[in-house]
Amino acid sequence: MSVEALLLSHPLLEARVVDAELRTRAVVALEALLTQARERWPGVEQSDEACIAHLAPRLSPAGPLHEAIEAIRGDDLVLALACARGDRRAIAHFEQLVRKDLAAIFRSPTSRGVDPDDLRQILNQRFFASPGDRPPRILEYSGQGPLRTWVRVSATRERISADRRKGDKAASLPERDEHIMNAAGGDDPEFGFLQAHYRVHFKRAFGRAMGGLTARQRNLLRLTTYDGLSATDLSKLYNVDRSTSKRWLVSARAQLLADTRTSLAEDLDVSIEELESILRLIESNLEVSMQRLLGEDSDDE
Repeated sequence: MSVEALLLSHPLLEARVVDAELRTRAVVALEALLTQARERWPGVEQSDEACIAHLAPRLSPAGPLHEAIEAIRGDDLVLALACARGDRRAIAHFEQLVRKDLAAIFRSPTSRGVDPDDLRQILNQRFFASPGDRPPRILEYSGQGPLRTWVRVSATRERISADRRKGDKAASLPERDEHIMNAAGGDDPEFGFLQAHYRVHFKRAFGRAMGGLTARQRNLLRLTTYDGLSATDLSKLYNVDRSTSKRWLVSARAQLLADTRTSLAEDLDVSIEELESILRLIESNLEVSMQRLLGEDSDDE
């Protein structure tokens, strides 16, 4: 459909073009907006119909329609819409747009010890993930000012909130890592007994293993185990194929498992037979737990 046909088929827009002159001006303004978005964000795939449908309810109701179209940040709205739909090129443009601002805001750990990389991933999760039936938060961007400014305000609020909060999951990474450790046991009573009996050793070994992971590996495990994100969600956050995010998760799990096993073997003062039994059980439960996490959205491959 032409831009004019799309305008006339949308009730919010059609009602505002009461004569031919206003219609012509609105069509010209819409075509200019869509052209600007395509030029500014090369490679981003969005239909004119989707862009206009996203734009229409965000236009100011005051004044002529063409003036409302010219006043709004339509190119940024198009980018936000594409990001919400998981367009990898759009997310790459978004990251380039806000990289310097986020680096400045998240330049150091918070007073609660949350490191900058974790803060960025928390923010990305809020922008692009869809918890439950709620749409990605980036769709809340109204286009009334630059997207970069909206992100900067959101990032500053996240930073201040992370500094202030006491028991929040985003501010207490040791609690989140403990959640990962506890999730490994599942409902297995024997594992629960071993975890309780050797808890000090196990916790220390697990902590060492988590500390040996890269920042990205830790984030991946926290986001999947604690926050419930799938490999598909992570592919959107990191702007990679789902197969890549899943491969990263497999690698992180394997290293966590191997390093926990090695560290625990060094700590425990038990017989060789008992040590092997403990390690096999731990390995089995970690394997099952992580496979459950990695396989939860396997049907969409």
